[in-house]
Amino acid sequence: MIEVKINENDSNQRFDRFLRKYLKNAPLSIIQKNIRKKNFKINDKRAKKDDFVKCGDIIRMYIRDEDYQKWVRKDNFKASDFNLDIIYEDDNILIIDKKSGVLSHAANSCDYGKNLVDQMASYLYKTNKVNSRDLTFRPSIVNRLDRNTAGLIIGAKNSKALRSLNEAIRHGKISKFYLTIVEGKVSKDFDIDTNISKYENKNMVKENKDGKRIITKFHPLESKNNFTLLECELITGKTHQIRYSLNKNSTPIIGDRKYSKSNINYKKINLKNQALLAYKLEFGKIENLEYLENKIFISKQVEKINKLKEEVFNGSFN
Repeated sequence: MIEVKINENDSNQRFDRFLRKYLKNAPLSIIQKNIRKKNFKINDKRAKKDDFVKCGDIIRMYIRDEDYQKWVRKDNFKASDFNLDIIYEDDNILIIDKKSGVLSHAANSCDYGKNLVDQMASYLYKTNKVNSRDLTFRPSIVNRLDRNTAGLIIGAKNSKALRSLNEAIRHGKISKFYLTIVEGKVSKDFDIDTNISKYENKNMVKENKDGKRIITKFHPLESKNNFTLLECELITGKTHQIRYSLNKNSTPIIGDRKYSKSNINYKKINLKNQALLAYKLEFGKIENLEYLENKIFISKQVEKINKLKEEVFNGSFN
């Protein structure tokens, strides 16, 4: 018999979902069979798949030790070095100022330790801010940025915060603003409201009336010599949303070689990637995180965008 006590990160989820994470290496059919055979109990009562587990509940698993060792999730965490610019942290969340060129998530096994999620987990485990032996929760981020887009990413340090942040993102309670520099003079606010889908064989998006809806608001801040510094507010949050929308508007982001075929000589200002920065987060009222209401966080990398703007506006491309 194996005994497990439910902690805060395990709580408030269906029992079958808990088991699928806890006994990660067990086939779903095995888990379902053991539930039917009454091999699991919650607080000494027969466990049903749709029971909800709560903090402090005692789970008893009447399975063989060798099966448990074979099925239980093995934490393959290996401490990796971390180089994070953390601009805010409390007991529930942290906000990281990601540099351009850093992956948000691992795309494949070669990316282990070279992405922001792994580095964040490494930092939290090494500093004992999150228990690395927790088998059903791993620190996660709630907003993802392209590899070559810099700026603010929100991380969750526990499951309750993760659920609250994901719910807040879905209901627009966290406002996300970007800064970018585009080719073309923009003199007034405009919105792009359309539908997109991904290409099957390349990492780009295209217009598709049957695709996912994207809405972005754009506000010009300054223009000179046929270039404009824009503030962009995401109303939805889809892959390449800003990059696609601005190219569709015939005002492509400078440095965005994926969506724009510009004749500009970027080498003169050492611009290797799209000039796009997730520069500001504004928090509304979020359940369990009410203390964050009306807080605003600004990226330290705004200075880089402003420096680039001066170079572009002063004709350094020539």
